Amino acid sequence: GLLWFFEGLRIYRKQRLLADTPKSTILGLAMGFVEVHGKARPAQGQTVTSPISGTRCLFYKVDIKGFGEGGGGHQHLTDADGVPFYLEDGSGKVLVDAHGADLDLIRTAWRETGGISLRGLYEVLRDLKAPPKFLMEDSDLIGYAVSLSKSDVSTNRYQFAEYCILPDHWYDVAGTCIDNPEPEDVHDRNIIVKGLDMPTFMITWRSEKGIKQMLHARAVKYVFGGGFLAILS
Repeated sequence: GLLWFFEGLRIYRKQRLLADTPKSTILGLAMGFVEVHGKARPAQGQTVTSPISGTRCLFYKVDIKGFGEGGGGHQHLTDADGVPFYLEDGSGKVLVDAHGADLDLIRTAWRETGGISLRGLYEVLRDLKAPPKFLMEDSDLIGYAVSLSKSDVSTNRYQFAEYCILPDHWYDVAGTCIDNPEPEDVHDRNIIVKGLDMPTFMITWRSEKGIKQMLHARAVKYVFGGGFLAILS
């Protein structure tokens, strides 16, 4: 309960920081914490392939849950990687390195190995309208999860949720703007990264209003839920 409570306070501070940061055009970026909205474009044509669905993307995150005998959850893994990409609006472009960012993205794939669960049945029904093309067999997915795990416990029951930053999609980025150490030209002088003094770094598909509503709802849930649980305990 206390962990939830303090996590809620952290989310609330993030919400207040975004509320107090005016959104800027890319041309008008200043050094420090910024918030910009633009379309993602590959830098020098570079993309990566997501590990679950084989989607061509700029950055991916895979959340993995492993389950032991009897259905008890015992592993929570995350794999995230990609390449720097440009964010463009009508005024210019800025490079973004998404490593270390809090990613709030639309899910591109969901897979389950080792049998079907109620959650798996729900996800299958949810994806019936546009079933994704999967390139990996269950054995490959299990091997992928095992390669990321430091646990000695073996299992074949995993759930995989994949999220991607896709080319030519619009995103809102809030992070620290610094000098680009390797600029291509005079229009490529800045890069947005996770800052050392300001660790808030978020990339989301939502609008500015949607971000604030989402963070507010999450902060309320954690603060009041965690406080209630702590008092009850």
